[in-house]
Amino acid sequence: MQKHDYRLYSKRNVKLPLFHQPWWLDALASANGSSWDVALSRSKDGNIIAAWPYFRGLKLGMDISLSPVLGSYLGIWIDYPEENWKEETRQSYQNNIVKDLLLQLPEFHLMKQNFTPTFDNWKELFWAGYDQTTHYTYVLDNIKDHESVFAGFKSNLRNSIKKLGYTFSIGATNDLVAFYEINKKSWSVQDGKIPYTLDYLQKLDDALINNGNRYIRLIKDANNNIVAGAYIVRDNHTAYNLMLGTDPNYRHSRAAEILLWEVIQEMSQYVDRFDFEGSMIEGVSQFFKAFGGKQQPYSVISKSKNKWIAIAARLFAGKNF
Repeated sequence: MQKHDYRLYSKRNVKLPLFHQPWWLDALASANGSSWDVALSRSKDGNIIAAWPYFRGLKLGMDISLSPVLGSYLGIWIDYPEENWKEETRQSYQNNIVKDLLLQLPEFHLMKQNFTPTFDNWKELFWAGYDQTTHYTYVLDNIKDHESVFAGFKSNLRNSIKKLGYTFSIGATNDLVAFYEINKKSWSVQDGKIPYTLDYLQKLDDALINNGNRYIRLIKDANNNIVAGAYIVRDNHTAYNLMLGTDPNYRHSRAAEILLWEVIQEMSQYVDRFDFEGSMIEGVSQFFKAFGGKQQPYSVISKSKNKWIAIAARLFAGKNF
């Protein structure tokens, strides 16, 4: 009943982020071999005012709730009825919703999610025994103002784009295999193994084509070699850099930066915001920082039944359950 109501709600609510959409959760669960459910908070008249989707799976006989690979943000999403509330009123509204949602969650041996950056009050979760770690992404607002956005880039990045941009060609493609291959080369530099298979990505790609908006862009050199690729998704408000890959032999060519700048301008036709989906890896973080975006915190919320399960979760971070 909850999922049914949530599906209906998602069709009516244009503010619901892409990563909270039921069709996206269906695709992730199918690719990951898990299932998903949702806790809903309702107003007095029965209307949905907040949702907390979560995944369910079994690992070594334990009930586990982890976001699958490429799951990006999840957690509690609140539909605020008014924008100009007093801060005390807003916090009370949040706290009551979180308490309501917590009552509906099953007991898990381990639960861990990256919460959406719009969720900024985890006090009730702390009191309920949850842990929180702050991670960061980088976000560009008002991307329709190309001149202002470009002026915010680091000076050496601006100069490189002006000087080298013409030496590459950028094109749209539906060739998922070509993108996956360039993406895989990027991972080989980091830890040697990409954390998702082509088949896994294909299932997500099919769902995005059928239900959402996704864009694969490749940049090539003068010899028609694929140098870098970007896989971008968007909802009604934000475009997300879901995946980015660069051939290690061209890491210093600025091709990936040139590609992203073109993508940002293209996405400005549809949305006002671009989320780089930044990383806590220092080199990756510095790469995105050069674009002048706002450093946006988001919470990683977790809870485990004992410390040994928590340690195991850290060891298997990034693996599918």
